[in-house]
Amino acid sequence: MTANRTKGNPMRLKALSRVCVVLALTASALISVPAQAGHDEADHSDNLRQLAQKKVIIAPDDPKTEDKNEELLAEASDMAFKGNTLIAGSFQGLSLFKILPKSQGYLKQISFYNCVGGQGDVSVYKDLVIFSVDSPRVGPECTPEDTRPASQVQFQSGSFWEGIRIISIADPQNPKQIATVQLKCGSHTNTLLPDGDNLYVYVQSYPIVQSPSCNTAADQNVKIVKIPLGDPTKAKHVADLKSPADGVGCHDISDPEKPETLGVIRNEQIELDHSSAISWDGKIAILGDEHAGAAGGGGCSESSRSPVGSAWFYDISGENVKAPVLLSNHSLPRIPVADTPQEAERFRCTTHNFNILPMKDPKKYIAIVAYYMGGIAAIDFSDPKNPKEVAHYFQAPGGVATDTWSAYWYNNRIYTTDYLSKLGIGAYKMKGTGKRKVLNFKGEMNPQVQLEKSLFNAARR
Repeated sequence: MTANRTKGNPMRLKALSRVCVVLALTASALISVPAQAGHDEADHSDNLRQLAQKKVIIAPDDPKTEDKNEELLAEASDMAFKGNTLIAGSFQGLSLFKILPKSQGYLKQISFYNCVGGQGDVSVYKDLVIFSVDSPRVGPECTPEDTRPASQVQFQSGSFWEGIRIISIADPQNPKQIATVQLKCGSHTNTLLPDGDNLYVYVQSYPIVQSPSCNTAADQNVKIVKIPLGDPTKAKHVADLKSPADGVGCHDISDPEKPETLGVIRNEQIELDHSSAISWDGKIAILGDEHAGAAGGGGCSESSRSPVGSAWFYDISGENVKAPVLLSNHSLPRIPVADTPQEAERFRCTTHNFNILPMKDPKKYIAIVAYYMGGIAAIDFSDPKNPKEVAHYFQAPGGVATDTWSAYWYNNRIYTTDYLSKLGIGAYKMKGTGKRKVLNFKGEMNPQVQLEKSLFNAARR
């Protein structure tokens, strides 16, 4: 349940002061529920097709590994991208996939770093992956001993560990943890801001379980971690960002250690502020409502205007950033096929993790959205007062409904991660989102981070 935040680029350009960071106040409760059975079929629009689906194998180099063994498959969560490498977090650790051409099968897993610690939200900068841990552990190391859940004694005394892991992927086939930073309340999500010789990490969390280190509003403030790029082992918690008590804050981060609140969005129809993104021109903000959390169910509706689990569109252009103007909302306009009433009751179709395509046409706005068991969809909000679904894909291979956690466009393809279904990493192709229509990235792409437009233009291929 990544609480996506959007922010400016490391370069100190004048436009930076007008780019805001939307910090989602809360994220979702994690309660394991069984993967849902469903019809063995795919319901999709003609303009969106699946290219590949690869399981995330916990021991990919073990010749005895069979991807049909559920115990050897990871529950995937968030993603980040670096060149031709897809970085996927999971509840079991970090996996790296090579992005390949059609002739080589589109995707190939190249490593898995076994390191349990909650959902495993990820971001990447150069050879560093920041990996979130929001579940109390015995200790900070990626060893079978330290990654065990904290004991009751540790939990009551607050002597357990949770926070962020800093993992080097300089050797992609052998990721290695090089540093950790312990944080009150741990790290449910993380977002990066490179700034000269330093990398800043903005950490959002909340009490997934009642904890003596996470029981006050101050404990749950956004934590700011500073990582010296010359020596990441000296990473430390340097400041807190106080979040608004009853809304989502939009911030100026010209000073990375002292963000300034520009405006606050308050919407009583949003049950659980979760994900956010800002259009590449900085005019429109999207807030996602993860109704009832990860395991609460709900949100499945035949109405695209349902407020339950919806995406909400705001005008933040110019002076509106101080008082964002609500324009519209959009929900998944279908209910997945269920085999039983009990299964239908457990279905969840809320807006989860998404990103906005950097279209070459400045008047064209498209977002790719994950809806858990509702699959994925593309939303055209070129008219932000009237957003429309223009593509969708829902699958249930082998009678198991997808449980899509994240859906992101990256360099001409859409990539997805599936959680409880353990379907792994999906690759899709959508008409009209190839390199003729959409700018491509060089280097890294974190879906939570919007680059400065002028720099992004220089990254065209």
